[in-house]
Amino acid sequence: MTPSAHHPAIASGRRRFDLLGLASRLAAASVVASAAALLGLLAWRLWPFGLDGAPHGPGGGWGEIGGAAAGTAWLVVLTGALALPAGIGTAIYLEEYARPKTRAASVLQAALANLCGVPSVVYGVAGLAFLVHGLSLDRTLLTGALVLAALALPPVVASSTEAIRAVPGDLRTAAVGLGATRWQVVLHQVLPVAAPGIATAACTALTRAAGAAAPLLVVGAASMVTFAPPTPAAPLVSLPTHVFGWAVRPQAEFAAHAAGATLALLAILLGVRLAAFAFQLRFAQDARASARSLPDARAPGSATPGAEEGPAPNAKPRQGTPSPFSGP
Repeated sequence: MTPSAHHPAIASGRRRFDLLGLASRLAAASVVASAAALLGLLAWRLWPFGLDGAPHGPGGGWGEIGGAAAGTAWLVVLTGALALPAGIGTAIYLEEYARPKTRAASVLQAALANLCGVPSVVYGVAGLAFLVHGLSLDRTLLTGALVLAALALPPVVASSTEAIRAVPGDLRTAAVGLGATRWQVVLHQVLPVAAPGIATAACTALTRAAGAAAPLLVVGAASMVTFAPPTPAAPLVSLPTHVFGWAVRPQAEFAAHAAGATLALLAILLGVRLAAFAFQLRFAQDARASARSLPDARAPGSATPGAEEGPAPNAKPRQGTPSPFSGP
């Protein structure tokens, strides 16, 4: 061991590093222990009643969990179909087309960022006033999906904007140098690289929407549905609203129903997360393949004509790296 290793500053730094590593391990272990304790508590509340010992009838019944789970699946699919294209398209416009950024684009981005912190119940009140009372829409799964799409849209835009902004500018410049148009650059270079971050944003927004009970309760979710909704025009029903309805009842049987519905909701959220993880892996592979497909600008024969002649006389140094599509 070298003498410098015994220096007091180095030894103090190592002790701080060891303490940081120990604190990180303890934090990770506490998260795992909390998740295991939550699942164990739910299973403990559910176990004494089994699958046949709970009451069936008004306000209870294991069949309602299946119908509510189907309603939640409908809401996740419809919310994703409504919020993801609009959110990702808005992020692409703000980062790739609104350059230089206009006042309207700045106002839109600031408004969406502020909407990320609005409580979910506010979206429920707005949906009740505008969709149910204003447009006279029925309290259906489609109406609930519209409310949840409004809830999921601001986080999708904000996170997708950050993912697109993190794409290196050299990738755009290299694609433009090969003759690609702006849309080709966005479609074949920017989006594959930003796709893992966009998938994470979509997963976070959809899981938040799937677990939201307050906006659906305000809009008017059904409290008793014993069948799986066949279409988006079916009555509005979801697992979070059923969990709330059963948890406030004093009977222990309904607590078991709430525990079972919570486990079903966690299973759906886990499925959404696994799907997002699969998309992340696929997009990461596509991004690496796309990066390898671009030739190295410093490779022999890749320089543009006249580049080997050196800079022009009295040429001014470049001030930063402008966007390849920005104006002079």
